[in-house]
Amino acid sequence: MKFLQELNESRLYRRLVQAEGKSVHDIAERLFEHLLALQILCNENRTVASRYAKDIMKMQQFDGFRNSQPDLYNLIVLILQQQQYSHIIDVDTAIGLPELRLRRNLREIASGGFDNNDFSYMMLMLQRRFENLPKMLIALRRQISDWQNVSDNEHKQIIRRLLWQMREKGIQSDFYVQLTQLLN
Repeated sequence: MKFLQELNESRLYRRLVQAEGKSVHDIAERLFEHLLALQILCNENRTVASRYAKDIMKMQQFDGFRNSQPDLYNLIVLILQQQQYSHIIDVDTAIGLPELRLRRNLREIASGGFDNNDFSYMMLMLQRRFENLPKMLIALRRQISDWQNVSDNEHKQIIRRLLWQMREKGIQSDFYVQLTQLLN
């Protein structure tokens, strides 16, 4: 029955129509939250992070929304392929991703490695590209980039703040359960 604990259905956007009417800025904010959650998992539970990244890297072309893929994959697709989904989301071509750096980081995580400095720099690049991010996410990015120098109590506080930020929109993601388990 242990396998039931590992099952985690993608809950952010089960179907593409759930993204209807969202702006690319909203999707970029969700993507930023998910990447912060992935960074925390890499620092705390590399096995879970590696498994998650392997799922994403099976379809590393990011060529279309897939119900079978994790939330992070679909968020990346919606940002990279904005024009393809312009009938569903409000497009802003100024929002983009450092695609090669993102792929490199995801490949490294999938192989069991992780370079916190490189990932943190990618997050800084995203912060500059994604205008109007909540100040809480910017503060969390700074704290998570210095994860090794933060106490265990502060780790839990950071995770709680990120969970609160993710819950604020009323939509939970597939990272929610993994982050909650880190609080125990």
